Amino acid sequence: MRKNFLAIALVTVAGGWWMAARPGDIVTDLGLTTEQVREAAFDNITSDHLSLPYTSTVRQLAKKIPDGSRAAAVNALGAVVRSYASSTDFRTRYQDWLKDKYRISDEQTREAAQAQSTSISDAQSMYNQQVAMIQSTYSQMPPATLAMMIQSQIEMTQQDLADADGAEKTAKTKDLAELKRLQALSKTNPAEFKKQYVVHFNKMLSQQAAADQDKMEEDLAQSKQKAADYQKRLAEYKAASNLNTVLKQHLKEFIALTGSIDFDAQLTRNGSKMEFVKPEYRNKSSNWKLLFRMGKEPVLAARSFAQNWVTDLENKK
Repeated sequence: MRKNFLAIALVTVAGGWWMAARPGDIVTDLGLTTEQVREAAFDNITSDHLSLPYTSTVRQLAKKIPDGSRAAAVNALGAVVRSYASSTDFRTRYQDWLKDKYRISDEQTREAAQAQSTSISDAQSMYNQQVAMIQSTYSQMPPATLAMMIQSQIEMTQQDLADADGAEKTAKTKDLAELKRLQALSKTNPAEFKKQYVVHFNKMLSQQAAADQDKMEEDLAQSKQKAADYQKRLAEYKAASNLNTVLKQHLKEFIALTGSIDFDAQLTRNGSKMEFVKPEYRNKSSNWKLLFRMGKEPVLAARSFAQNWVTDLENKK
């Protein structure tokens, strides 16, 4: 079962035994620091386990608090926790934690939206624009520059040829022969070389475009799936980003839990341990048993505090 957030932190941090007599000095009286209380509050809304600044010193101090002062101490510490939960720092930390949990960022949101709106024709159009830009760039280069580039192409083709076989090897051999022919032409007739090289290069681009078609479709499908996965996380993030809603959920869970505690339940000794007389109580959650041990006064005070908090949150709709 998911642990209840601030209200259970209120009781377990303030505790059935952890009570102070002076509400104004509740944190100091318990031997805690404000940072410890804040961290406990934050940890209990962002994790499924209780995080308690529990020390033997705190326990010993709290045991000295008499009955009748515990409810006031619960309310005092509750006010500290609630004040922090309402602060800009808490809300900023929560949003940052939430973004990290769901891996959300403005850049990914933009990329996902673009991927979802992109069709295969859009992708083809962008690809064609890139090809056209490359063709335009090559057509404007002087013969001398193209001659230097063709040497690099020859070397790359020779490397590819060494690893090729079958039909691919035949095609690479033909390409290499054509490149060497064009290279020789560049030395005797630069203008004609450029004309023929541009035609050769455009043909090569067209062949590459045809070969890339299947990959383009596959890449687009993967991008759309990635975008869909991201949109799902984004929806979950948005659903959890309303902190008031999250607070109400945790508080209501706590209210329901505290309402189920039978503070009159009988105990019996079983060896060195005490256990409930009723078997069904022995199977209750650790939180239920913890609240039972804390006692009626502080738990009901915490429950009332939680109910008032929920009412205030409801009124903020």
